[in-house]
Amino acid sequence: MITIRYINIALEVFGGLLSLIFILCLSLTGQRKEKLERMYIRVLITNTAVLFCDAAAWLFKGRMDLLGFYAVRIANFCVFSFGYILLAVFTDYLVCFIASRGFGISKFPARLMWSLSFTAIVLVIISQFNHMYYLIDDNNIYHRQNLFWLSQTFGIFCMLIDGSLLFRYRRRLSRAELMAVGAYIAMPIIAMFLQIYIYGIAVLYLATTISALCIYISIQVEQSHKFACEALELERSRTLLMLSQIQPHFLYNSLSVIKGLCQTEPLLAEQAIDHFSDFLRGNLNSLSNGDVIPFEQELSHARHFLAIEQMRFGNRIKICYNIPVTNFFIPSLTLQPIVENAVCHGILKRKEGGTVTIATSETDSAFIITVMDDGIGFDILNPPTDNRVHIGISNVRTRLAAQSNGSLEIKSLPHHGTTVTITIPKESVL
Repeated sequence: MITIRYINIALEVFGGLLSLIFILCLSLTGQRKEKLERMYIRVLITNTAVLFCDAAAWLFKGRMDLLGFYAVRIANFCVFSFGYILLAVFTDYLVCFIASRGFGISKFPARLMWSLSFTAIVLVIISQFNHMYYLIDDNNIYHRQNLFWLSQTFGIFCMLIDGSLLFRYRRRLSRAELMAVGAYIAMPIIAMFLQIYIYGIAVLYLATTISALCIYISIQVEQSHKFACEALELERSRTLLMLSQIQPHFLYNSLSVIKGLCQTEPLLAEQAIDHFSDFLRGNLNSLSNGDVIPFEQELSHARHFLAIEQMRFGNRIKICYNIPVTNFFIPSLTLQPIVENAVCHGILKRKEGGTVTIATSETDSAFIITVMDDGIGFDILNPPTDNRVHIGISNVRTRLAAQSNGSLEIKSLPHHGTTVTITIPKESVL
């Protein structure tokens, strides 16, 4: 019996530590947690609590001191109670899992499971007085009682409800998902049946730990696939944005300006060529640069674009810089497309032109870039239908979110100009 006792303690402590490792791995990734992942972490936390409580019950079994007296009673009560809570928490996870796959599923199964679990816990409390589930004798030894099978049958019934849910919504789930989530239902059911007839070996919560491992592996596979898709989409967005920046009409107009300056103002033409070549180099470099770059580098790229446009349109384009903060990083081709929109679709739509203001600031938690123009503006509820503008803004948003966890906000009023605000959390760029 002593050997079995320590085997059980070792198995359950191992299972608890394994669950803790899963929790730490999921919690310390630095990624924003999806609701489904948070639900799974709750399952692991509850499972860990059950395992450590059961290990404590075995550890203090038979000890006659005051600590042993209370530890055995509290630990056994917690094993039963947390076990029922685990059923409800897993059902929450299952409902969320099914909903995440595109099914419109009611929260009723989760509410039902919580009601059943609380009912089961009430019966455990009653059992402390009438000993229908278990008895702790005068030697501080745990003994099953006649209705112990009822406590296990209750759990089996709850898991069968989960199994019916999984079966009903199985069509949109992959085979791997069915196997992973199904294992968390099937293995505990088998273990509960065994637990009724096998006494002395803690198989139930070891089964839940193995099942949790299956789900953990499934989550990691899914995340790897998700990250691969995001990387592919990011590369596609960067390519589309780069291509959208190399516009034939801009190249033609810029070369025409340079040609004219060569005849009238050679020194200015030389400056224009420098700006033009640096601008093209920035666009081409962005295709191979998948990382964030210093803000000053991106600002320089925008300056080259503005210098060329000022040579074309003269006093119709006025630029105001208010750049007290530059010590941060942003995705390449983030500022320049916004500035281009302010010029081409804002101030140049007015006969007299206007002013574009580029400003930076910071708060305790974020760096802020603001691009304002006093151009024609537009109705936010009815934005312009220029597809190229839409693609450019959409790509900037995508890359900001993916590479800097940043955001882009647009405010505009017809005839009152447009303000674009880029917010980049400090924790992602320092």
